[in-house]
Amino acid sequence: MRRCFGIFFVGFLLAVSRGLVAGALPPVEGNIAGELKLFPQLSGFTLPWKLTLGALSGGGQVFGFSIDGAGARLRANGQVDLVTGDGSWQIDESQIDAAAWFAACAPRLLPAFSGAVVEGKVSVVGTGTLHQGQVTGRIRIEWHDGAVRHAEQGWSLEGVAFQGEFALDGAAARLVSTAPFEFTVRTVTTTRFGARKVFMQALLTEQQTLSVTAAKVEIAGGEVTADPFEAPLSPLTVNALLRINRVGLQDIVVLVPTAGLDDARGRIDGVVRLKWTEALGIQLGVGNLVIHSDEPAIVRLTPAAGLLTARVPQYFDLLPAWFGPLARWARPVNPAYAAMKSIELGQAELRVKTLDVLLTPDGDERGRSATVRLVAQPEQPGSAVKEVSFDVNVAGPLNEVLKLGIDRGFSVGVH
Repeated sequence: MRRCFGIFFVGFLLAVSRGLVAGALPPVEGNIAGELKLFPQLSGFTLPWKLTLGALSGGGQVFGFSIDGAGARLRANGQVDLVTGDGSWQIDESQIDAAAWFAACAPRLLPAFSGAVVEGKVSVVGTGTLHQGQVTGRIRIEWHDGAVRHAEQGWSLEGVAFQGEFALDGAAARLVSTAPFEFTVRTVTTTRFGARKVFMQALLTEQQTLSVTAAKVEIAGGEVTADPFEAPLSPLTVNALLRINRVGLQDIVVLVPTAGLDDARGRIDGVVRLKWTEALGIQLGVGNLVIHSDEPAIVRLTPAAGLLTARVPQYFDLLPAWFGPLARWARPVNPAYAAMKSIELGQAELRVKTLDVLLTPDGDERGRSATVRLVAQPEQPGSAVKEVSFDVNVAGPLNEVLKLGIDRGFSVGVH
């Protein structure tokens, strides 16, 4: 919505600086008013505007410009030397209703977000110059009490705020940061997870690239931060190294319902590269994850009959089968079998000793894109199973790591 409004205002300044210069018109006084329809397809979305002109001694022209309607309020003024075309401009006050302008701009500028609803007020103030028909200057943009919701997709951002200062280049129709801007979100809600305290600090460069200097979010009781990275805007591409600190395993299980874990407690640390493009979506890069060592980690497997017991006997056959009834009588029960069955059916909790996840999207020496090793022991005192280990190897696209299940190739060790 800022871009829609900004294009209109820059166009107005260009008309003033080019139309009232070089003797094209003498200084005039009076008022001109009208209505502008930026979006003809939207009935009722019109901008009532008013231009007030006055004469300066020496042949200069002063002007005041105002808009009040269609969710926008603007008060600006300036002056132009009608001989040289040089002058100045200033936005004293402006306020934009984010809901109205997003609904109007999104279908053309952000079609992927057309179903979203935006709230909050955006204000713009600034000052600058007119020189030989070109508009330059600085503006400050702020968005307070914002929210973005998409009911159909089931997500929302609450407590959205933005503030930044930019240099305005009318000739190139672009903004460039004069200082790092800040974007914050109080809470993020989706159908799969929640997060809070989103913070991003970045610069918009002359190449129209976001130079992100700091980014972090609190999620699952822990924090994820990003190393500084560059994100081109056209097309938007993100390639960031994320550092994970004390993120809760219980929320990771919710995020990855096919991971073979029905429940998990504890915290995880690690580093992982995250890539995103509109064409390919989220892609995982090289990284590793480990269990945080300062508190116990407990997991419970998703019930899967035979996961462990299919690999061990229920009885020990001490005599050959041809001994008949005697052989059947002399078959002691495997003391670990009941415990293993309880583990594979998700009835027993396991205390994790080690959990290591290594992500190698381009493949390691064995062609694996991910390697997961879990070593755990039953929580139940006196269990006949002292330790269970799982080795999971994944080949193919690393995105599949998010779909790990018990049906993939693995080996199981019991001690």
